[in-house]
Amino acid sequence: MVMIEKVLTNTDVTQRLGVTREMLNILPPHNREHDVPVRVLDDTGMVYEFNLSVRVEGALKPVFQFQEWRAFVNRRNIKAGDIIYFWEEASVAHRTEYRIALLRTFV
Repeated sequence: MVMIEKVLTNTDVTQRLGVTREMLNILPPHNREHDVPVRVLDDTGMVYEFNLSVRVEGALKPVFQFQEWRAFVNRRNIKAGDIIYFWEEASVAHRTEYRIALLRTFV
């Protein structure tokens, strides 16, 4: 299991999450034509469906789009500087699941 750490920026918190190359490597294949839904379970047991989006042309610039990502940010009262951990794991049903955990910084 590879656990990916990301320190959240102001843009990550107020708009959309910039998906790192490491995260993109474990996520389902992206599609330049449409968003790809990614089911994510957080460390409190809540399930979210983040939409993975990449640019149609040029550099991919992958992101989790605003709506469901912001619901996660708002529910957890996330601030810039907080850290998320993101990883994939096999579930009992032999499917891939994605997990996310939050580490708060008190800056």
